[in-house]
Amino acid sequence: MRYIDKRANEEEGNLITDGYLENECKTTDLLTGEVRYQNIDYAGSFSTGGYKKQMLELGMISQQRYCCYCLRKIGKSKSATLEHIIPQRADSTQGYDRFAELSNRQVMLTSEFTSAENQTKPPYPHTVAWNNLVVSCDGRFPIDNQVSSHCCNNARSSEYAPPVYYLPDLESRLVYMQDGTLQPLVGNRQDEIRATIGSAKLNCQSLKEIRRLWYLLRNCSYKEIISCLYDRNLRMKTLYSVLPMKDSAEVNMVFKYLKDEYWRTFMEYHLFYKIFQGKN
Repeated sequence: MRYIDKRANEEEGNLITDGYLENECKTTDLLTGEVRYQNIDYAGSFSTGGYKKQMLELGMISQQRYCCYCLRKIGKSKSATLEHIIPQRADSTQGYDRFAELSNRQVMLTSEFTSAENQTKPPYPHTVAWNNLVVSCDGRFPIDNQVSSHCCNNARSSEYAPPVYYLPDLESRLVYMQDGTLQPLVGNRQDEIRATIGSAKLNCQSLKEIRRLWYLLRNCSYKEIISCLYDRNLRMKTLYSVLPMKDSAEVNMVFKYLKDEYWRTFMEYHLFYKIFQGKN
């Protein structure tokens, strides 16, 4: 994980939400002239009206196409998902409202927004609010010619996952171990970080394996690692150089990453090359 600055594209994000509320949800009482916003529906009119697609595309720009959780580079929009930080069916913002982006001045539950006497914005209804939507990968990895979801948005579902990527100093609060495990450093937000790591399954076997391999390859040139994608013999040589196959786990790992689809997935996590640079 790393810091996500929602303020950089906040104006554009809020404009998408404003456009949706004005075009799809606005009602005017014929007698009093009172304006209300009703029938806010993320899965319905927000999606079918093209607003979800706009929000996803802006989120991809905001995050430089990196998953908010696992840091995978999302190459295709079809593998990207919009993650509701405060779950869609949440009945409270408790725990999430500790973060400025999700304070009651910025976001409120959609059910409370629709029933509020004063519907001025912000705060925005949480199911369609820019500050409550981030881009996550679908957590899928190639496994025996099938695709399975292991982490991130799909794995998290509606579990409590504090948006620790809203902490500007997040990266200094994390440590990636040699075996690929992600751990929070001791500090005043470590419980929240640990909760998100657990909910988003960021220490699933597939992710630990990929991070471990980046650690092992940290002293190889990045150009060589890229070349391995197109040269299977070089890939084999490179894998043998860091995985001496002393046990069955290393043997299986070598044969797995000799497959093109696994190496392509591995390369989508190229940020870890920089993260592990200089580590002993």
